[in-house]
Order: sequence, then C-alpha cells, then structure tokens
Amino acid sequence: MKLNLKTVTMAVVSCFALGQAMAQELKTEVFSLLNLDYPGLEKVKALHNEGKDAEAAKELLDYYRARTGVKTPDINLKSIKISKTEQQWADDALQHTFFAHKGYQPSFNYGEDIDWRYWPVKDNELRWQLHRHKWFTPMGKAYRISGDEKYAEEWTRQYIDWIRKNPLVEISKDEFEMKGDSKLKGDAENMRFAWRPLEISNRLQDQTTQFQLFLVSPSFTPEFLTEFLLNYYKHANYLIGHYSDKGNHLLFESQRIMYAGTFFPEFKDAQMWRKSGIDILNREIGVQVYDDGGQFELDPHYHLAAINIFCKALYLADMNGFRDEFPKKYLDTVENMIMFYMNVSFPDYTNPCFSDAKLTTKKEMIKNYKQWAKLFPDNKAILYFATEGKKGELPAYLSKGFLTSGFFVFRNSWGMDATQMVVKAGPKGFWHCQPDNGTFELWFNGKDLFPDSGSYVYAGEG
Repeated sequence: MKLNLKTVTMAVVSCFALGQAMAQELKTEVFSLLNLDYPGLEKVKALHNEGKDAEAAKELLDYYRARTGVKTPDINLKSIKISKTEQQWADDALQHTFFAHKGYQPSFNYGEDIDWRYWPVKDNELRWQLHRHKWFTPMGKAYRISGDEKYAEEWTRQYIDWIRKNPLVEISKDEFEMKGDSKLKGDAENMRFAWRPLEISNRLQDQTTQFQLFLVSPSFTPEFLTEFLLNYYKHANYLIGHYSDKGNHLLFESQRIMYAGTFFPEFKDAQMWRKSGIDILNREIGVQVYDDGGQFELDPHYHLAAINIFCKALYLADMNGFRDEFPKKYLDTVENMIMFYMNVSFPDYTNPCFSDAKLTTKKEMIKNYKQWAKLFPDNKAILYFATEGKKGELPAYLSKGFLTSGFFVFRNSWGMDATQMVVKAGPKGFWHCQPDNGTFELWFNGKDLFPDSGSYVYAGEG
C-alpha cells in the first residue's frame, strides 16, 4: 500500500496530539491546596519543603494507598461485583464507545482521538450525560475483578484527555441554564455541558469510587495523582460558587460537595465543602418537602431521588462519624417522605408516572426499603416492604390523603388483588412538575389499567 507524504504527516500529527493529551504531568501546585499538617502527611510536607516535589508526590501516593480512615457507601472493595451490562460498558469504552444515555442505543463512538464535543443527536441531555462518565466506574470494577491493566491504562488516558480538552472557563449563569439564543463558541460553548454544576457534582461523587478502584494500579502514578487531585479541587472549588438556585439539582450538588469534603479531608478547603453541603441539605429539606412528606416537584420519581439524596448524606455521615450534624427534624422529614412514597406506590412496588416521573422496578425498590429499614429500624411498615411482607406490619389504614401536596390514594387492600386509584390534584409545583392536575392512575387485579406516560427523552437543541 502506498502512503503519500500528506497522509503520513497527518498520522504523525494526530499521534503526537493524542500522546500530548494523554501525557501525565507533575502538578506541583497541588501541594499548596493540601493541608500538609494533616496527620499522615508529615513526610510529604518535609519533602515538599526541601523542593523535592517528585518524591513528595510518591510519598503522597503511598499515603493514599495506605489510608483507611475514610469510607463511602458506594463501593465495598472486599466484595466488588460487575453486571453483564457494566462489563459491556467497560469493554466498549476501551474502543471509545461510551455509554452516555440509555435513550440513545447503541452507544456512539467518540473517535480514536476522543471528541468530547461530538453531538450526534442535538439533545442537550446526550451531551450533558457524556460528561458524567458513566463507564468509568465499570472500568474500575472490570480492572479489580480481572486484574487486566488495560482498563486502568485506558482510564488514566481518558481522564487526562478529558482534562486537556475541557478547560474550565467562565460563563454566565444564564448560559448554563440555556436561557435565550446562545452565541457561545469554542471552549465557552463546551463549558455549558462539560462544567454544568450538576455534571460537576456527579463527577465529584463518582470519582471517589473510581479513585478507590484504580488507586492500586501501576498506571495510577504519582504524576497522575497530582493531576487527579488538582482537577478534583477545581471541580469542588467551582461548584461551591456556582450552585443551582433550587430543586433537585441543588440537593444533588450539596450532597456531593459533602462527599468531596469528607473523602478528601487533606484539602485545606475540605471542611468548608462539607459544611456547605450539610448546611444546604439541612435548609433545603425544610424548603423542598411539604409537611405531609411530599417533595415540592410533585413528581414521584424525583421524590424518590430526593429521599435517596437525603439518605445518602446520612449513610456517609454514619460511616465517617458526623451524624450529629443532622438534627432529628431532618430524620423525621425523611421518614415522612418514605411513607408518602410508600402510600402512592402500587402493590408491585412501582410508582405512578405523574409529571416527569419514570418507573422504578421492584428489585430497585426492595433494595431501597432495605437501606431505609436500617435508618428507621422502628418503622414496621418500611420493614414490611423491605422483606416483602415476611416481617413488619402494613399501615393500619388503606386510603390516604396528602392535603398539602395534593396526592390522594384510594385502595381497598394493600395486596396485588387491590383496587387502587392515585389522583394528583395539588398546588403549582416546580421544575419536573407538569400541569397535569386531575390525572390519575388506576390499579385493578394486578395491573395498572390507566398508566400515565411519564417522561420521555428530554429534547431540545442547545
């Protein structure tokens, strides 16, 4: 086969650019962001003060590999499991075919030299969710289970590649919220997707798991550690000044900045991050949850999401010794939210799809109830649904009205043979609430006869 000079030149340039994107650099500025007086960092501090930053980075990596005092509820390194789907995501990612959005399958390939701005379908969600890196954690699981270094090597390459190609620049809040006809181009246009606060928070949380999964790898070098920590700091530091105004986005962001401050206490700003997240959660649970337990978006799916956000904060607090920073009222409100969701759900554990709701599965909900039962061991109704009726007790009533939220449940039984109607007739809601007052779903003889369509793939060009 004959190759002309132009073809060879382009290939060389392409390979050089790719190599540059993947090259790891020692980011010495990370030492100024760390509290080098933190217990365990004595050798790191001494080496840094002597100007031996390369050796200090090696010592810092040794510190993290030996660290045992910080835990998260998302991964148990002693019992790592990977589903068939996750394994597929991990293997596809080796070829740069990234699972970004379940609404667009098969997944798109983003090129040998990854194009993080590739937008094959002009749907904002597709581009936002690409930057959540959903395949990174499956790659970590695949690495730990198989021991195959190819997963770790590729993850570090993609991580560095993302940093290089998605610079943090400043744009207005209106641009993030897609208000008006945007004229942004280049890095500023990309900023709306790669650095939207919700996506930042998603990465902050998930990268604590990825950090744990890949930390033992030879590909996780001291240089990569400094790249990782600097990038992580930029994420947390930017998020804390750019929270969403309200709604479930603000809840996600505050819960995840709490993760950042808890998982990396070595950062000078870690306590501020953690406190900020806790303060917002303690405030917003009183703002976003009505007195009857309904979340103000009046959407069963996002109500469930809010429950799990509030609970996840408690799980993290329990594992790391700061549960006392959440008052009893917080716990009582979460319990009310669970009882609300329990009441509006059908006997097969699914939920009505009012507003932008999506269906849950019985498997998912039993897992949720089991977790909730640990938080509220005295609640016999939660225990009943956690054990599929083997333990605990059903509520002493059948029908229930949630007057503030405007959800009304009529049933003649809690069993699969029940006749059950759930009616939505509430106040004006927020964000994911739709103008669907008066709608209902009817369960009869083991089936939902009048299902609401719920959400669809969010559309819209940027």
